[in-house]
Amino acid sequence: MKKILLSALTLLMALGVYAADPSEDGVPTTPLKIYSGGITLGGIRAVNDELKEDVTKNLLKVSFANVFSIRPNVDLFMDASVYFPEACYGADFGADFIFSPSEFRPFAGFGIGGFFVNRGGEFSDDFGPSITAHFGFTLDVTETVAVRLRAPYHFILNDFNDQAAGLDLTILFSSRLKNVKKLQYN
Repeated sequence: MKKILLSALTLLMALGVYAADPSEDGVPTTPLKIYSGGITLGGIRAVNDELKEDVTKNLLKVSFANVFSIRPNVDLFMDASVYFPEACYGADFGADFIFSPSEFRPFAGFGIGGFFVNRGGEFSDDFGPSITAHFGFTLDVTETVAVRLRAPYHFILNDFNDQAAGLDLTILFSSRLKNVKKLQYN
């Protein structure tokens, strides 16, 4: 009986060793589809006094979000946003650094862009380049739908050095082929 169990164990171990294709060991993979797009709803609150007095304390945010998964731990983002009720708008692009590549992905990111803060004055006074930093997480709901929650901070380099912080929720849609990986032999 011991010989049969030992033989069966040896056979299982041998099958486990030969089950992996050694030609693919260590070969990096990338997703077949890297793009996800969606809609963001959220709000921001003015941090500096000039923005609170000239525009408003709180603004509702609606964005079109774009995410490109270029590495297992790095996503690129591009967001085009409109803020209500004062009709402010802007766009950001940058990188998110993912701490855990699983269904629940916490991240921190930063980016640059441009924002127009509608004060009713000259366009050159109200518009400025911006720097954004944020942290949050993405949660895969299904194979093609993910939810992203993040807390952004914006610093706008206009004549007033406007600053705002907030919270937003994004629903991202992607192809089913996003989880299919292709081998990179080159």
